[in-house]
Amino acid sequence: MGASPWELKVFEACGIPVHVHICLILYFAWALSNAEAGVKAEAGMHGLPDYSKAASIALRCTLGFMILFFTILIHELGHCLGAKIVGGKTQRILLWPLGGLAFCGHGGGPKSDLLVALAGPLTHVPQWLAWRALSVATAGSLAIRLGTLGPVVTSLCAQAMSMQIMLAAFNLLVPCYPLDCSKIVISLCRLAGASANSAALFMCSLSVLCIFVLIASMAGKVHIPLIAIGFHPINVMLVCWMAYQTYQLCCQVSVNEVKSHPLFNDTCQPCGGETLPLRQCDSARGSITAGGVLSRPSSSSASCEGCPASLPQ
Repeated sequence: MGASPWELKVFEACGIPVHVHICLILYFAWALSNAEAGVKAEAGMHGLPDYSKAASIALRCTLGFMILFFTILIHELGHCLGAKIVGGKTQRILLWPLGGLAFCGHGGGPKSDLLVALAGPLTHVPQWLAWRALSVATAGSLAIRLGTLGPVVTSLCAQAMSMQIMLAAFNLLVPCYPLDCSKIVISLCRLAGASANSAALFMCSLSVLCIFVLIASMAGKVHIPLIAIGFHPINVMLVCWMAYQTYQLCCQVSVNEVKSHPLFNDTCQPCGGETLPLRQCDSARGSITAGGVLSRPSSSSASCEGCPASLPQ
């Protein structure tokens, strides 16, 4: 699947083209504007705006966005590495408002699918350890050198560590198609001897249940530890996208054409990816998996990861 006009190639990571969707840039501008709205409101009441506070908010929001950007990128690179290990190739990585997509394919079976699906979420372990080490250093030897930036760095480290936990949990514990967990479940079903139709039907049932639970969580009716998501436009889009992807899979199950779906086509399978539910600019995040944020292409697969996302402010 070729890049769309809405995608901008920003650089290459490990030889893989990394594209950013224009909507991701627009989302950041919108989130930053919302974060600064409070400063403008205060200025209307007391005169001139507090420029130091506005600068602090802009710094935190920008750094938070960059942390989220590279966290998702590393997650997608994990999927790409998994695909390479099993003999596959990656066309490109796309980062967009709902998370990330790795467009890759391989000719392996369920075991290869399982390895590729797990490779993304597992990257959050070393990422968490790295942020933890920086947090400890900031509270110790680096505290004096950082000066007034110390509290900012400490806060960002805490938010980054929380982000790693939430992204890993969302992608590993939410069995909703096309998140990473759905790829893991389908691979395990196939390894246990289930047919493609049976595995797909089971996945559709789990996805429908998860979608209702996530909607209840957004409505405040259900609290889900680690992966609870609130009502936010991005979260609504994420749930709608998962519902649409699940509907497409259900349609193929109903006409007995599951084997033509990239998930079950051994000649070219989805690699896995990342997806994120959001809150606010001061604590938002995003991502997708095993079928990205886009409709599955027939010849090459998009992989996404799923998870809540947040931009520290």
